[in-house]
Amino acid sequence: MWAALFLGLGIANAADLEHTLSWNLSVGGHKIGHRDVTVKYVNGDMGMRRILESWTEIDGTVGPIRVLYRQRMTAHVGEREPASFHAVMEQNGSAQEVQARWTASTWWVTNSANGRNHTTEVPANRIDISTADLMDPESRFPLSQYQTVRILSAETGDVLLGEVGDLGSKELNVAGKMLQVHGYSWDSPEGKSTFWFSADGWLVNYNVALMGVQLSAELMAPPPPGIDEFSVGYGRPSIEEIPL
Repeated sequence: MWAALFLGLGIANAADLEHTLSWNLSVGGHKIGHRDVTVKYVNGDMGMRRILESWTEIDGTVGPIRVLYRQRMTAHVGEREPASFHAVMEQNGSAQEVQARWTASTWWVTNSANGRNHTTEVPANRIDISTADLMDPESRFPLSQYQTVRILSAETGDVLLGEVGDLGSKELNVAGKMLQVHGYSWDSPEGKSTFWFSADGWLVNYNVALMGVQLSAELMAPPPPGIDEFSVGYGRPSIEEIPL
């Protein structure tokens, strides 16, 4: 994937690479919002890192209920780490923040609502990934490696345990382009979710429970091409002279 490519080639300007993807959000076939995610690649002393910046906006009616929801999230992901993130949400006028920081032994999770902050130290083996990791195409923690998985929700701050099922492969029409994807289900106490990923790790289509409704998301445009199709500028090579 992208990180392996840039590290292998030692490209100095890898930090200049970023991709933005957008999903239409709908309930029962009716569009009620959108989600935009920008993935930035930063090459530093500790290897390739990703910064994910997400904006989600929902404004619609579900049955007799008007739903207003906004979320801004920033996540930082290391080479072999799950995402640490900071998310700020507003739901029907009520504000909430969720912060999660991963260390090798512990997750530090802070929930802020109604003017109160509550920080919890959670053993690392009690949280596997967060919903931010599902947006990271370079994640070292894909759903494919789990039979059951504990997911920290960046939308609510809750940790939910559920079984993972392999849905196999199929083709999806993404903005007129047929794309091969592979899907996984996740059965949590909130209901069944499904996630479909491209061969390059991009989340293409998903269906999740949020705010008591089943929310569907469809990518508005095909995801970035694979490595073999990506044109890379190597820059001018340097030559080191060694005396004989």
